[in-house]
Amino acid sequence: MTVDRSGKKHRPADDARLDSPVNDAAAHSLSEVVGIGEAARCLGVSTSYVRHLVEQGALTATGTPGGHRRFEVSVLRAEWDAYRAENPGKPDWSMTAPLEGLEEDRVWARLRDEIGEPIPQRAHTILAYAVTEMVNNAIDHSGGSQVAVSARVIGRALEVRIADDGVGAFRRMSEGLGLGGPEDALVEVTKGKRTTAPERHAGEGLFFTLRASDYASVSANGFVVAASLDAGTDRFASGSSRNAGTVVTVRVYLDTDRNLIDVFEEFAPLGEDGIGGFVATAPRISLVSRSGDFISRSEAKRFAAGLEKFERVVLDFEGLDLIGQGFADELFRVWQHEHPAVRLEVSGASRGVQLMIDRALRSQ
Repeated sequence: MTVDRSGKKHRPADDARLDSPVNDAAAHSLSEVVGIGEAARCLGVSTSYVRHLVEQGALTATGTPGGHRRFEVSVLRAEWDAYRAENPGKPDWSMTAPLEGLEEDRVWARLRDEIGEPIPQRAHTILAYAVTEMVNNAIDHSGGSQVAVSARVIGRALEVRIADDGVGAFRRMSEGLGLGGPEDALVEVTKGKRTTAPERHAGEGLFFTLRASDYASVSANGFVVAASLDAGTDRFASGSSRNAGTVVTVRVYLDTDRNLIDVFEEFAPLGEDGIGGFVATAPRISLVSRSGDFISRSEAKRFAAGLEKFERVVLDFEGLDLIGQGFADELFRVWQHEHPAVRLEVSGASRGVQLMIDRALRSQ
């Protein structure tokens, strides 16, 4: 995201920079000499980590008259392979830090450099976004004193766990939004634009983390919401948990062919003026009710809170056999009449659910 002189935000183009793997052996000829930025990109680490390895004597660099480091690609790769053989990294990486004064980008930089596994660019972009957003949530929202971040490579996936010792995300959201209890906050994480600090946050971080990761879960206050990618569709589920504070788990395949920019463009496409806006959402209806398929008018009112902020709302009925007539009438007739500018769409509706929706639409 860039900002022009007028202060307007513009989303970057989905160019080859996002498509090319970090550790692509074909990207440079072996005799080529590159700067520290390209050297870091070749190895899949940060420039600061390359400097660290040079200072350790693990990598060889020559200097220019202007004081810039240069690396011969063949030597760079040979020395990196030798360093990795002697220092294979930490298969299970972890750190614990106080939240006060913590900077989320530094947490990601340590994880990325010390995990001991090159991260291709597409997976890198998704993981960088998810980890920094979730650590920032712990800093700004948890009310806790520390966060524990751990990572491990599972097959071809990198899994990261961010755990704080705060009051719990669902309780925080329930109290901040005036909901009935933590269980009422489960569906809120699938909406977006729902934040307890609107002056500082847009309510996008958790929403896009759940949809960009191959698997992601939020566990707090006795409940858990999980999303997994299945054939291009986000599958949401809820359950129970026993952990204290909030635990967010994110798993991304290192060889993923997905771009984070594609996820953003699905829900926050660029307008004709070239500015991106978070205008669409797809909340999961099944997370509203924990007692059965019949959903009341009161539940529909609670569910609809905040949806007026969007231009397009895809109502995801996956997993429900039937909904209450009151729910359908409140949402598709009463609420839609009050918010005609919002386009409601239906996804995953069973025959029984569609029957109730049709009845509500016919009564308008």
